[in-house]
Amino acid sequence: MRVMQVPLKILTVVGCWPPDSWSLLCKQTVYNAYTIFISLLLLTFLLPQLMDIILNVDNPNEFTNTLYVMLAMVIACCKMLSLVMNRKNIEILTDALIEKPLRPLEPDEIEIQQKFDNIIQ
Repeated sequence: MRVMQVPLKILTVVGCWPPDSWSLLCKQTVYNAYTIFISLLLLTFLLPQLMDIILNVDNPNEFTNTLYVMLAMVIACCKMLSLVMNRKNIEILTDALIEKPLRPLEPDEIEIQQKFDNIIQ
């Protein structure tokens, strides 16, 4: 059983986590192109906001509103970059969660794990 199935599926859709079943080189290349496309899409949304702050801001209220949205986009770009750069470390961590010392062994532990897996889904 794989841990964190739902979050990893969401990350797969947004281009941060390649599917486990895509082990062929051509599929990996396509997914890497998709990740680059999504990253460029985020960056192309960020650039006009920066230009808006520089060129079109007339009052402090406009400045704070545009800056707030732009900072949210900068944080999203940084998070995506961090996830893409640390894929191997995250994979090592999720694999460690299903090995002997951390995997649920007792019936009570298995029941708790299944309860929270159902809540997540």
